[in-house]
Amino acid sequence: MLYSMRLDETGTDGLSDVTIVGGAVATADQWDNLERKWAKLISMYELEDFQWKDWIGNRKPFSRWPPDKKRKFAKQQDEIIKKNTMFRCAVSVNKMAHDEVKERMRGIKGFSPDSDYSLGIRALMFRACEDIAQNLDPNCRLSVMVEDGPWSSGAYKVYQSVSKMTGKWKPAKHAHRLAGFDAVPKGERPSMSVADYICGTYLRLLNSERRLVPSKSGLLIVMDADRLYNWYDRMIVEKQSRRQFASFRQQRNAEQ
Repeated sequence: MLYSMRLDETGTDGLSDVTIVGGAVATADQWDNLERKWAKLISMYELEDFQWKDWIGNRKPFSRWPPDKKRKFAKQQDEIIKKNTMFRCAVSVNKMAHDEVKERMRGIKGFSPDSDYSLGIRALMFRACEDIAQNLDPNCRLSVMVEDGPWSSGAYKVYQSVSKMTGKWKPAKHAHRLAGFDAVPKGERPSMSVADYICGTYLRLLNSERRLVPSKSGLLIVMDADRLYNWYDRMIVEKQSRRQFASFRQQRNAEQ
């Protein structure tokens, strides 16, 4: 079955310690139903659109809403997402830690750094495919949708790079499952507004005093310094293994 992962980002404005890339995974029918219900909810509250930064910043029109109305609206948003997606997903990349890792690994053969956003896209493509294949559908395919903007070209480059890989280990392990990439204009798809909301809720959770608890309905990857080093180390080892195998194959062909 074909699944669609629709993603947005927050924290790329330089005002946050982390970059969040997140959204949700669902089938095409689920996304269609979600978008209808989300658009209906936005219309019911007489909003032109929903932007997390306006919501969390208590800007107009939300600044005029009483607390009960805000709670009801947020509950309805969560219910729509819960009932019409397979699961939510997000990656949190610690900016300072990522910069330190890239600086310390500079010059190492095989090391190719990502931006915070591109790393989030790369990690989510792998983990989403891994989770779907293990828990939902071993024959799954996954398409990716993001909102067009300054970061979308980087996301597409990462998608192209991973989708062309071959092999059974990370990051190539699920490359054959990738089934398309799309960057849609801002404001065109309600599902992008949903992804914006999900990114914001994860960012608020990370910034709160509450302990992070794994959820059956969501996937959250926290990229701290240790995890970032581990991630890049494994990428380098995999690249070296592929080079060694290619060299061995060329030598064997030459001897035959």
